[in-house]
Amino acid sequence: MNRKARLIFLGLSLIFLIGVGYYVSKNFDFLLNDFWFTSGFLLLILLSLIDQPFFSKDSNVFVNAITAGISLLLVNPEYRSCLFWIFGGITLYLAISSYVLMWIRSKSLPNENKLTQFISKINREIGKPQTLFSAFFLWGAINKFGVNSYAFNALMLYWAIFMILRIDAIAMIISSLFDKKENIEQESALGKIFGVQSKNTFLVKLFPERKETTKIFDFVEFLYSIDEKQTVRKGLILDTYLLNEQQWVKVLTTNEITRIFEKGNCFENHTADVVYKVKEVPDTKYLNTFIGIVTENSTIEKIKFIYNSKNEITESNLLEVKIGNRTVYYQIIEGMTIIEQLENKNETGFIIGEAIQLGIWEHDKVKFEPFGWVPEINSPVYIASHIENTTIGTDELEIGKIPNTNFPVVIKKDLALTHHTAVIGVTGTGKSVFSRNLIREYLKDEKVKVICVDFTGEYKDKFKDLTPVDIINDTMEKELFKKIDEVEAMLIASYGKENNKTKTKRQEISKKMIEQISVFLKDNNSKISIIDLPEIVNTSANFEYMRLFIKSIFYIAKKEKSFGNKVCLVLEEAHTIIPEWKFSGISEKSAQPLLNSIAQIALQGRKYNVGLLVIAQRTANVSKTILTQCNTVVAFQQFDKTSSEFLANYFGDGIAKILPTLKFRQAVVAGKALKSNIPMIFEVPEIAEQQERTEREYL
Repeated sequence: MNRKARLIFLGLSLIFLIGVGYYVSKNFDFLLNDFWFTSGFLLLILLSLIDQPFFSKDSNVFVNAITAGISLLLVNPEYRSCLFWIFGGITLYLAISSYVLMWIRSKSLPNENKLTQFISKINREIGKPQTLFSAFFLWGAINKFGVNSYAFNALMLYWAIFMILRIDAIAMIISSLFDKKENIEQESALGKIFGVQSKNTFLVKLFPERKETTKIFDFVEFLYSIDEKQTVRKGLILDTYLLNEQQWVKVLTTNEITRIFEKGNCFENHTADVVYKVKEVPDTKYLNTFIGIVTENSTIEKIKFIYNSKNEITESNLLEVKIGNRTVYYQIIEGMTIIEQLENKNETGFIIGEAIQLGIWEHDKVKFEPFGWVPEINSPVYIASHIENTTIGTDELEIGKIPNTNFPVVIKKDLALTHHTAVIGVTGTGKSVFSRNLIREYLKDEKVKVICVDFTGEYKDKFKDLTPVDIINDTMEKELFKKIDEVEAMLIASYGKENNKTKTKRQEISKKMIEQISVFLKDNNSKISIIDLPEIVNTSANFEYMRLFIKSIFYIAKKEKSFGNKVCLVLEEAHTIIPEWKFSGISEKSAQPLLNSIAQIALQGRKYNVGLLVIAQRTANVSKTILTQCNTVVAFQQFDKTSSEFLANYFGDGIAKILPTLKFRQAVVAGKALKSNIPMIFEVPEIAEQQERTEREYL
């Protein structure tokens, strides 16, 4: 019941009471002299209608008791019988106990101890106006007129109308007579605003007798009485609750919802705070993009949102949120269910999503820029809109798009090459196809030479169209391995000690390698070379061969600047070439020299335009010395804990957790070469390799 209706009802009640009093007293002296009127029913009306129509709190009981005690002082001494002192004792008890309860209580009543609950509940029953002042009223009427008098019967009838027929029920009936037509009687009226959770989210208590059904995602309209300009708002029902046998809804208002109704208000002469259902909604795609609202514990780097939408979402989906007049983008990395406790042990369930910030999209720069603030709580969250086509630079490469969008993910090819890149992922995730396509992009630069160390045997076939060459032919390779075996035999004979003979042999091997590598680098017609060693298993000879080969590459880069070329050294199945020594299958002494040589390129290669492309299934069995020097990392699906923990150093804990659930051709990228410089999930396009292209053309 609104304030205006309460005051009108109070006035009518007083007029009726005064009329009954004049009828039984034949004058108006009772207004000042009679206890039954001044301290009985007048206070019953005031406290029941203005303060406590439905229930009393401890503070209400205290006020009632003090007021009752003061009213007892108006009783003439001749009427101060035993019952008077009983009433006085009750009011004194209520005043003291309720005052103490106000001091000692710190929790909601259901969470207090049993004794506190018992005393508080007893006090609320005895101390409510309907109980306390009804007793005073009846006692005062009996003392004044006697039990069998017509005057007492008239007052008793008046009391019965209010108590037996319920004050609140009569109040609602009379209140409805004064409500505007648009209120409950209007078919579109749903309920009334009861609370505000934020400047754009309202709690509405539904009318029990409403004629319209309500459901989630209905549009509504209302005039919020606290708005200075008294503007009519449009809103969307987000959720429904059943609490204390009453129905509630949560309503969201946004500028985007208002723009749906361009023609203006749907209703006229709104009753303030009453919410009306909009039946005729213009065609809109709003619900096709709406996902939910930002909730508590969101930060600048990561938001949490309540998922409440018709749209299906998954991890990696791109979302957008308005912060001021800026659109900030976030990528989903997590989803979880929670239960929120309502009153009286009621519960409601939610789905909470987490999304990391990618930032503001700079279309001209084709990149995301970080944004330094957090969205307001209850801000709406939407599926990201498509953007206009972009143009990237000649030295840049689009490696994919953010899933389900046309937002490109761009790397700088030169930085990816010279500052080393690692591509990690289990078999069957698209890792190798992505890596080979990256190599092809490198080779579009006339000054780039690629040397692939491949034990899989796939590269010769996949790059057949580029006519890969052998830097060292089979005959020369066998000769070099023979010399390496001779060196190892000499070392065994000398108990592992180097001597002039072993050094001379190694110099001969290196000289041959330098000659052959130089020929390849100088040849303008040869762009790619593939090193396919005779055995896949790790042997000390293989390690020594690769050590001298890589050392020769670095020597040429330092001395001859690679003859004006950039060199990309590709390490396919890197664990066979640069293993973490405990996984190498041989002694640490055999593996460590090779690792040291590759580490030299990793640490200093960028100064001489020599870069690494490290391709591996897991990080656990690949040298961390090398991996930590890779300034750009592309990680496809990973299952082992070691890989997730290591990659968390690049991506952060939140995004690293999703590695096991990435889909085919999805990956996480981060690092120096990434143009946006923010870790993100992207999707690699379907790449048709040369062999597949040829087969389709043949068919």
